[in-house]
Amino acid sequence: MAEHLEAAKTAVLGLHLQKHMTDPASPVAQHTGFAEMVQKTNLFDKINRVLSAAREKGIFIAYVKLDLSPGDYRYPQRGEFCQFVAAEHEAGEVLRPGTWGYDLHDALVCQEGEPVILGRHISAFAGSDLDNALKTRGITDLVLTGVATNFVVTNTAWSAIDRGYSCLVLEDCCTSGSEEMHQDAIDHLRPIADIWQSHSFIDALTR
Repeated sequence: MAEHLEAAKTAVLGLHLQKHMTDPASPVAQHTGFAEMVQKTNLFDKINRVLSAAREKGIFIAYVKLDLSPGDYRYPQRGEFCQFVAAEHEAGEVLRPGTWGYDLHDALVCQEGEPVILGRHISAFAGSDLDNALKTRGITDLVLTGVATNFVVTNTAWSAIDRGYSCLVLEDCCTSGSEEMHQDAIDHLRPIADIWQSHSFIDALTR
């Protein structure tokens, strides 16, 4: 993506910023290390500054929540992370409507009218209406924030380029279970996305 950002064609996405994924009171966030890294990096402060700057320029903002409602959905059973989440999911505790952790974190400053889109898996495009919401608005460029860098951010970026979107990942507005996991994911994203710090994005909006 070039240094200039065209507000009308840009969207800022907040990915999986729910309490189950980010709050210290969540077993999932504790087990994965996400909660510790969210606090250590002051993640929500940085994301909120980005959201505020984007609103001033009229940039489309949306939040994608992971929705593991029961029914015909089967959460994958293989892999350490999937096995842990699947066990919690079977117990009826994780990422289901009506549970405490399903909501976006209280530290995230959202505004009325900013859509919350429900997805069914690790990519924000999987089982969601995200693609339609973006295409109907003429969006071509996605600014990605969220938890975790090596899960939803990475998978959403790959899904996005498959659909013809350009991606910009705000490195300090994402985190993972450790600094090493986060950095490894960022390094693997460099061939397919621009990697910026949040202050560079905010500065670009003033040009």
